[in-house]
Amino acid sequence: MNRVARIVVASLVGVVIFGGLIAFVLFANSARDKFLAAFPKAVITVTVGEAALEQWAETVPAVGTLRAINGVDVSAEVSGQVRHIDFQSGERVSAGQLLVQLDISEEMSQLASARATEKLASITAERARSLVRTSAGTKANLDDAVAQLEVASASCAQIEARIAKKTIMAPFEGFLGVREVDLGEYVAPGQVIVNLQDISSIFADFTVSQRQLSLLKVGQKLRMTVDSSPGRVFEGRVTAIAPLVNVRTGMVSVEGLFENPDLALRPGMLARVEAVQDREDAVIVLPATAVTYQLSGDTVFVVTDLSEDDRANWEKRRSVWMKAAEDQAAALQKQAAGEKDAVRKATLEKSADVILRDARDQPWGQYAVERRMVVVGDRQDDRVVIVKGLSENERVVTSGQMKLESGSNIFISDTEVVPTRIH
Repeated sequence: MNRVARIVVASLVGVVIFGGLIAFVLFANSARDKFLAAFPKAVITVTVGEAALEQWAETVPAVGTLRAINGVDVSAEVSGQVRHIDFQSGERVSAGQLLVQLDISEEMSQLASARATEKLASITAERARSLVRTSAGTKANLDDAVAQLEVASASCAQIEARIAKKTIMAPFEGFLGVREVDLGEYVAPGQVIVNLQDISSIFADFTVSQRQLSLLKVGQKLRMTVDSSPGRVFEGRVTAIAPLVNVRTGMVSVEGLFENPDLALRPGMLARVEAVQDREDAVIVLPATAVTYQLSGDTVFVVTDLSEDDRANWEKRRSVWMKAAEDQAAALQKQAAGEKDAVRKATLEKSADVILRDARDQPWGQYAVERRMVVVGDRQDDRVVIVKGLSENERVVTSGQMKLESGSNIFISDTEVVPTRIH
């Protein structure tokens, strides 16, 4: 046999051996798949929770916006050139603290002249009084001198008022924003110098529906959370409720006040606000995940016992299943024992182990479920109140509901829901 013929024969032998190996693996897997497909009915693995009776204070949830207790854009009342800036951006300032001084050199000169005129008018008026007392002067001259003094005093006051308008001070204690003018800049009337916010306390403005209006009153306790402080709950009180309902939205504006000692709350933040009722009632509470929300109504799956027939049927099926699994595994193990090829032997042994493991781990029906309509009430975090449809201590499915229907058999997991193995 020449060299080419030997190569061809060797190649054909290799192809036959490789093809036989693949066919054998497919056969082993096919036997397992047929065995699994023969199982008669799916069991859905779920987690459950118990309907608990708890003391519950109903809340009115809303989304609000935070607002400083006092906030203003400090601006110039009159035009002028900035001569002095006495603050830093972001600084905390006291009420009456100087912020910006505009140029008052002209006003100061005018004030000096006006005060000199006032002083002369005062001397003249005093002299006129002395003359009247000694009958050396007339009452008319005294009246004229007093009038001149009043005019001079008014002129001084007018100039001092202009100076005060060019001396820009903080109207209240608070925190400054970013400075918006520069030294030497000419400012116009109304031009913003800097923003000032008093955030020692802070308002939360939110709205509620007119249906919820009866649940609110001034002084009522509020709870609030913001994204910037995860896990932290701020407590405050309702300070005002608007007397009018918005005719377009049917909503009512509400104002709440919260203390802010560490300045964690800032104006403009979005907040989740809850108005808490003073009274607590005993209600049925469930994990929110237990409720399936639908247009036709809210439902839960209530755990029920298997009927005697179902239980007997499952026990029979389990016995048949285990016996079939053991027989199938034994056949594969026997075949593996007589197999000389190491790869085929390992494949057979692995298939036998998988079949036995699947049989042992298979979730057998423990309970059944029934779909039940419920009326859902208040919700707080991940819990909801069930107003109607459930009794205390009834167990409901909390996860794994997607494949359930009334009458489904379930296997209860203590941990997490795993995918159903049999379809």
